[in-house]
Amino acid sequence: MTNALQSIIEHYFPLDTVNTEPVPFGLTNTTCFVTVNDQKYVARHYDRYTKSAESLHLEMEVTSFLLRSALSFSIPSFLPTQNGDLYVKLLDGTMGALVSYIQGTPPPLQTPDDAYLFGRVVGEVSARLSEYKRPKDINYDGIQFTDLYRLHPLASAENVASFWKRPPFPVTDEQKHFYYEALISVETNREALLSLPRQLVHHDLLVFNLLSVDRCITGVLDFDFLAVDISFLEFVISLNHVLQMSGGSLEMAAAFIEGYAVFRTCSSEELLQLRTLTRLYHIAVLHIYIGQYGAGKDNSTAFAYIANQLIERDNWLEHNKSHLEGLLLPLFRKETL
Repeated sequence: MTNALQSIIEHYFPLDTVNTEPVPFGLTNTTCFVTVNDQKYVARHYDRYTKSAESLHLEMEVTSFLLRSALSFSIPSFLPTQNGDLYVKLLDGTMGALVSYIQGTPPPLQTPDDAYLFGRVVGEVSARLSEYKRPKDINYDGIQFTDLYRLHPLASAENVASFWKRPPFPVTDEQKHFYYEALISVETNREALLSLPRQLVHHDLLVFNLLSVDRCITGVLDFDFLAVDISFLEFVISLNHVLQMSGGSLEMAAAFIEGYAVFRTCSSEELLQLRTLTRLYHIAVLHIYIGQYGAGKDNSTAFAYIANQLIERDNWLEHNKSHLEGLLLPLFRKETL
């Protein structure tokens, strides 16, 4: 446990009354489990570059809204400090908090039934977030993925260009080519993208941020990248995850879409931008990784994974366009009935 986590925890409980253990997940923030009198919590020390006071306030406001909603799963709630605050600000300016613990482990994504349940949860989250109305005293909407050079303070346009000009770790010519082609596609379609419906988007609904017990999804985690953004991005990001985890299985994609359609539909304009939005997602993640690397994180392996995923997904979408259009019809038909 880091000194920062210790400093955060002692704002909630005396250190001699707690037991801590490492958390086997989390790439952005530093976290650990905290147990006090058989009650378990999760302590977070937020990354100084990707978590501002404004984004933390937004997360607390939105999770409070979701906790008041009728959901089929749980989400973490913020625990007040001994002084009644909902988070801790450390001397170095970074922040931390304790949140409730939710029982479970990441759900499997191996069968069509798994993909269907995953799709239902993604659709449910998206549907509930679409109902959120920002209070007048909150003037922050998060950072949308179309703001590609604001996603990390160290990933400005200048820094990103410098990275690609002289990569600090091996990057293949193919990875560079697909990145630039994707960037051109996004910039060319920017006006059409910005005209699509917008709402709050989680941006990171992967199975790694879900919890399940006996194949039933019990929790949704990590609202760090909440922002008002293109609504259909939620579907695009999670569909990409299904395809990645299943090796491009059309059967798994169909099951995911069927589950998602329980709660959400989409328009023909959104469907037309699916490939461009998939490219946008990968560029956004690569830019975040460029910023994180600049901040001292050795994420070269993760960067290569996403760069290769961009190549694989873009090729898959091109080769399976007609098949996917058929699978997506239930979303469109429900809208037009």
